[in-house]
Amino acid sequence: MELNIAIVDDMKADAERLRQTIAEWEPSCDAENVRVECFACGEELLTRFEPDAFHLVFLDICMGRLNGIETAQRLRETDSRVLIVFVTTSDEFAFQAFPVHAFDYVIKPYTAETLHRVLNEALRHLGVAEPAFAIRHDRTVRNIPASRIVAAVSRGHSSEFFLDDSAPLNSSMSFTEVEALLGAEPRFLLCNRGLIVNMEQVVTVKNGAFVMKNGQTWPIRVRGQAQLLEQFAQYQISRLRGSFASKGERR
Repeated sequence: MELNIAIVDDMKADAERLRQTIAEWEPSCDAENVRVECFACGEELLTRFEPDAFHLVFLDICMGRLNGIETAQRLRETDSRVLIVFVTTSDEFAFQAFPVHAFDYVIKPYTAETLHRVLNEALRHLGVAEPAFAIRHDRTVRNIPASRIVAAVSRGHSSEFFLDDSAPLNSSMSFTEVEALLGAEPRFLLCNRGLIVNMEQVVTVKNGAFVMKNGQTWPIRVRGQAQLLEQFAQYQISRLRGSFASKGERR
């Protein structure tokens, strides 16, 4: 596959080092062509950015007027699929990276091995088909990608699926069936009685509820809330592959 990469860093030497490290990479999976484009700031990237233009964006966090976190937020407004990797000198911004669903968080100075591992993981991720679920609806079965499901709610003997970009989907499936179906995917969390949310769709937690990308809020049960929030935090941390666990290896 072709892999299009953007590097955004206002330090020319750092951008060049990253570009050179990518050039030295020997992909563990099939990558017929790797194209790298460098940008001196977030504003420069955003003026030329289009959805699906890049598969992977390396973002420095500490930049001039528009920092890396703000740039990532702007990218997410137009492209939900691009993989974002933050590259910075400190892990202090790691929790700010959660809402934009960063793929990784690399600490400078990094080794070539660390950077190549991130590239290989990104390539494998891009080559993996999106998991989908067969959901019964109006005497038919619809295959819905996991990423599109925001939440699933019990409606008595049936269920309702809330999707990211369309009307809710009513299903004749019992909530027990839905729980068994979605339970195979770690992104789904049973956060209340008869309620499952997609943790990848969560923007923040506010007043005992998950706030989703589409603006919906879903309550977290009071009993066991601390454990549920810990489970959510651990899932988000796991998405920043090695941001803390591998910190020592990256220095």
